[in-house]
Amino acid sequence: MNNSDDSGGGRKPVRIEDVAREAGVSPITVSRALSAPDKLRPATLKRVLEAVAKTGYVVNPIASSLRSGQSPVVTVFVASLHNPHFASALQGVLDAFEGSRYQLMFTQTGYAETPRDDVIEIVRRVRPAAVMFTGICLPDTTRDTIRRFAVPTMEMWGDGGTPIDMVAGASIHVAARSMGQHFAAQGYRHIAYCGQTKRPGGAGLAGFREGLEAAGARLDHVHAVEGTGTMSAGMAAFSEIRTALPGCDAIFFGSDVLAVGAIIAARDLRVDLPGDVAIAGYGDLDFARHMKPALTTIQVADYNTGRLAGAAVRTRLEGGKPLPVIEVPVRLMVRDSTPRR
Repeated sequence: MNNSDDSGGGRKPVRIEDVAREAGVSPITVSRALSAPDKLRPATLKRVLEAVAKTGYVVNPIASSLRSGQSPVVTVFVASLHNPHFASALQGVLDAFEGSRYQLMFTQTGYAETPRDDVIEIVRRVRPAAVMFTGICLPDTTRDTIRRFAVPTMEMWGDGGTPIDMVAGASIHVAARSMGQHFAAQGYRHIAYCGQTKRPGGAGLAGFREGLEAAGARLDHVHAVEGTGTMSAGMAAFSEIRTALPGCDAIFFGSDVLAVGAIIAARDLRVDLPGDVAIAGYGDLDFARHMKPALTTIQVADYNTGRLAGAAVRTRLEGGKPLPVIEVPVRLMVRDSTPRR
């Protein structure tokens, strides 16, 4: 069988109809041979497989899923792959689906409150087996659209109220509240917050403020950054916060990366930590404990969150009944960068 395109010099994609013609059977028989070979007579199956080999036919799983309504695709929306917490969680999701028939399709959305309409439309056309969200809080209109997909849906770090379907993760609000209580207990009184202030980062700001006020302290200054920020952003923020809030004695950063940038800036400026200013972060990334001073932070089980979330979605897809809410514990890790001397 000639698969070349004589008019354009390229090769035509081999269709299931081409295989059927080569084998002398119907396209339905070819499809059955590839999906349920035990249902065909050995001689017929042999002819079809020989035709597949001769024509070089390759099954398109997405096209097949659109025809059958049984998609192998799990679509995962992630705010940013630069975020080390999300990257670790996604590895957990990948490991949870290892060995299954399902393939993960990732799409990066940025920190907008909702994925772009065109992204949602593409997902609708693909008809995914399941949908997962990492670090995105969705408005009600988008949540309603996702519900109409009628597929298992998992939100990770969903501090946005009632989940669409399932939710897994630690509460950012609860974690940040514990840091506020820690700062107040140390007696700090000129306190700043640096991090994302819009959803989902706003949950950290709200929780931190609540923890301070519950212990009789208050938040004096907020410095907003885009996304999770970088070390350079943390360095710049440290100087800007001390200028905006003279006498600032404690800063809670919404990520360990920002906090490490602040520690570097403090060294350059010969600021004593925590004698002059206490610094804390969020995430307990691997380098946090190795800083000088070792960084006080919130330990969140990113990888475990992703693995549990992925396992729950896989369980649902394979006919099981996972828990609709998976709570991952957080832990305040008090190290050298915040306790009063």
